[in-house]
Amino acid sequence: MTGPALRGALGAFVIALLAGTAGCAGELIPAPKLISVWGESGSAPGELHQPIGIAVAPDATVFVADTGNNRIEVFDSDGKFLRAFGSRGEEPGAFRRPMDVDIDAQGRLYVAEHGGDRVQVFSRDGELLRSLRGEDAPGGGFDAAAGVVVAPSGELYVADFYNHRVVAFRKDGSFRAVIGTPGRVLPGRLHYPTDLEWSEGRLVVADAYNNRIQVFTKDGEAVARWGGILGSGLPGDEPGSFRVATGVAVDTLGRIYVADFKNHRIQVFTGDGKVITVFGSQGSGPGEFERPTDLDIGTDGRIYVVDFGNDRIQVFEPLSRAVQ
Repeated sequence: MTGPALRGALGAFVIALLAGTAGCAGELIPAPKLISVWGESGSAPGELHQPIGIAVAPDATVFVADTGNNRIEVFDSDGKFLRAFGSRGEEPGAFRRPMDVDIDAQGRLYVAEHGGDRVQVFSRDGELLRSLRGEDAPGGGFDAAAGVVVAPSGELYVADFYNHRVVAFRKDGSFRAVIGTPGRVLPGRLHYPTDLEWSEGRLVVADAYNNRIQVFTKDGEAVARWGGILGSGLPGDEPGSFRVATGVAVDTLGRIYVADFKNHRIQVFTGDGKVITVFGSQGSGPGEFERPTDLDIGTDGRIYVVDFGNDRIQVFEPLSRAVQ
């Protein structure tokens, strides 16, 4: 291909690259203030070892995937330890590196296991209800279930880490669709997705090692993306870019919060990808992070962040409601 044909093809590629990208920063609003820090390194009740995932129930009970200890720990909103369940193993109810958690409208807890290649569903008290491996999906079951979210409809979406895709299931647990394909740069391509969230009828995916966020319709059409250089998947340090986007959460105003793992910070965006605030830096002091992995927003707007490298949870005040 030479001459005008080549120029036309390159032009089409650039247009495709730019389409749907966002993330550019205008004037950022003030970062939220730190409320509390809780948790310390260890394996005793209430201690944490390499925590990764978090989910906050409507009553402000906090569920943490205590990954290094292969268990789920439960706290109140002030960090008081309530209970724990699970231990290392492959039998039902045990875990091999639980990585993400979500709570459905009935209060059931969904746990995605990276090492166990499954999603287990529990009551809030830790009673095992069922398990899902996704064997009826094309190509077979999960290869490291990294993230999980339950849509308001009851449909289940699982980030299938090493298969570079998201698998969707109906409310009864039967396979419905595959969302995304392995790859880089282009819309809809995924490279080690780690977390999922549901926002205004759309699926928000932490496309971790493409260093970006992607947004899909429930049927798998890629409709928006931001991060990297022009959405390309290249890492960056400026506001709106990421160095491994590992966790995602959405508040009641549709604002999207992202754990920016290797930049040791949290970024917050409007629903269409405009960055509105950035907070955190590398360290072990209050308000600092060492590779944050996930976060969730309480019904009161409080921001709960998993500070993976410091084996703790940090809680921040609600973001100003004036910015949408």
